[in-house]
Amino acid sequence: MKLCDGVYAYIWRGVFENNCNMYYFGEPLNLLFDPGLARHLDLRFENMRADGLSPDDIKTVISTHSHPDHFEGCAHFMNGKVPVGMHKDEIAFLREVGPQFFRMMGMEFPAFSFGMELEEGPLTINGVDLEVFLTPGHSPGSVCVYWKEKKALVCGDLIFRESVGRTDFPGGDSAKLKESIERMAELDIEFLLPGHMDYVSGAAEVKKNFDVIRRYVFPML
Repeated sequence: MKLCDGVYAYIWRGVFENNCNMYYFGEPLNLLFDPGLARHLDLRFENMRADGLSPDDIKTVISTHSHPDHFEGCAHFMNGKVPVGMHKDEIAFLREVGPQFFRMMGMEFPAFSFGMELEEGPLTINGVDLEVFLTPGHSPGSVCVYWKEKKALVCGDLIFRESVGRTDFPGGDSAKLKESIERMAELDIEFLLPGHMDYVSGAAEVKKNFDVIRRYVFPML
């Protein structure tokens, strides 16, 4: 689904299996976020083609964090010429607990290699400036990626529509999650693009979503 020029959202609508939302920043970035579970990649690529996009044009992949429902499909790209990026803290976390975490989910731990180790700060891809934010809480090295020109924030499992990411998994931290959410609330956001549930569009709706989470969700963390 095209949200605006260059920003595409592929919301997971399946009700019988957990999988993440996938996002794509088009030309000239050709940047894919969170491919999700490998067994559903063909379906996701069909959705891209329906929007006039070719999966063959993907030039870079970023995983917001290492949980299987976001990260497993990255292995599809790791044997080719497409660099896959994740924050360096999350890569270290993956090496430490990844095998255990995948087994807990009943999944085989994939072989992996990263072409990019992300850090907080500016990230320029094909002449387009993005901003990477380290936003721990759901996992130690979770990131949000902000495209200021489009006012679009890919936020992984930090924050959802009227909800937030779990903090009871290994590496989760409720206090850090709150701090990370408050940092992101300071940005000028027109499109809030979370890892699950629906996206939130419109600055007023995005602000309202942050306010709802402060009022009703924060007290439970």
